[in-house]
Amino acid sequence: MPDSSQLPFLLRLFDDQSPTVREAVLQAMGQFGDELDQRLSQLEDPPKVEQRQAIVEEVARYLEAGEPSSERNADTDHASDTQFQPGQLVQHRRYGYRGVVVDCDLTCQADQDWYESNRTQPDRDQPWYHVLVDGSDTITYAAQTSLTEDSSDDEVEHPLVEYFFEDFESGKYVRNDRPWPRA
Repeated sequence: MPDSSQLPFLLRLFDDQSPTVREAVLQAMGQFGDELDQRLSQLEDPPKVEQRQAIVEEVARYLEAGEPSSERNADTDHASDTQFQPGQLVQHRRYGYRGVVVDCDLTCQADQDWYESNRTQPDRDQPWYHVLVDGSDTITYAAQTSLTEDSSDDEVEHPLVEYFFEDFESGKYVRNDRPWPRA
């Protein structure tokens, strides 16, 4: 059974409009199965009954529609063009945050509106990484040229680390078989 201590973090991300984050949250909450409402009600600061009901119904709709295939996009399996691998610790060159890579796209898969709202607009035609940011519940989508290897070997504190990784060995996380949600 999933860890209930992750629920407060998942609740904070529940209304995120990013398709990637949204799907990850619904998938994680779906792991609680029929116990989701009970687990939500047992939180220190539980959602109201109406909110819990809406959450449970939305998770049920997501599960009924079918979870995403575990097959990865063929483009993401070509590691030769990628500098970083899932589980690797990275640091953002400009903003300084550190995190762990969860998945990679060979090119930017974000829509044009999102890309244009990005302050730096790195080249779309390069690997882009889904990164869990240390010390927060933020997930970023960063271009390869924006990242550098983080040599601190310190573990990342993020509520989804336990969801996507099974261990931390020699300064790197060991990725489990849960697929990164595709939009």
